[in-house]
Amino acid sequence: MKKLFLFLVLLVGVMSLHAQTSTKKEIAYVKDIKPSGNLAQKYTDAIRAQIMQGLLDSKRLVIKDIKSDQQFQAEWAKRTADASISEEEYGFQILRTLNARWVIGGSITTVECPKEDSYYAANIIVNLEIIDVSTGTVSAQETISSELSLLEIGTLSTTGSTEDEALSNAAKVLAKRARVFAENNFELYGAILEVSLEKKGKAEEVYIDLGEAAGVKEKDVFEVFETRIVAGRPSKKKIGELKVTNVEGDDLALCKVTKSGDVILQKMQALGEGEQLKIESKPKKTGKVLPF
Repeated sequence: MKKLFLFLVLLVGVMSLHAQTSTKKEIAYVKDIKPSGNLAQKYTDAIRAQIMQGLLDSKRLVIKDIKSDQQFQAEWAKRTADASISEEEYGFQILRTLNARWVIGGSITTVECPKEDSYYAANIIVNLEIIDVSTGTVSAQETISSELSLLEIGTLSTTGSTEDEALSNAAKVLAKRARVFAENNFELYGAILEVSLEKKGKAEEVYIDLGEAAGVKEKDVFEVFETRIVAGRPSKKKIGELKVTNVEGDDLALCKVTKSGDVILQKMQALGEGEQLKIESKPKKTGKVLPF
């Protein structure tokens, strides 16, 4: 393939990002994304870079690159040949000492870029997996694709006048898919702070204690739960839903109550000191993030 400039720009731009530093977030290391067939390493690296970009954009985790993380590489360099422990388990031991919670990896299964008349149309499919560092087992798998939904046509592109342009555009779509992958697999937990607007006995708007720092965006949906102890056992009951209308700070967002405003208002008014209505982010649906 010719004209590698676009891919190299993407790769350099993404890998220069600073790692997140919030101590409240779990740490996830991104390992190699295995290539498909004889795919050139430069393309594998560019696709991996865009996936890392999407994970960073989600703001759900502290994302670290296992290939360039100095602490991990320093410990890995100390490894001596020892038949009693595999390389994989040795790696997990290092990650546990670094307080890592997850490893994200996967494989590129499809890279296509046929010429259609006067342009190229790319398609990239990647299988992603989340590995629990504490057990070394896979906790979730999903397939993400650069194929566009009807709603995305016109705002995103997977075509170009050259193969490189088409593939670079498709890789950018994967960044969006990876962000949704993180948002769906690493939920946000918070609480309603106060009812800011009520009408006719219903909560119309509320403030929540999550915002920009957690990656909250307009139109994000949260489920509202009442938690209590029943016969010594914790109970959690869904009582409504919210949709974010405005992010107003690192830990503050205004939401419209979309379900059960009357119940939410009643429960908020009945709360005792120190009690809260809890919220959890609702998984997002997209036609191109498919179950593995």
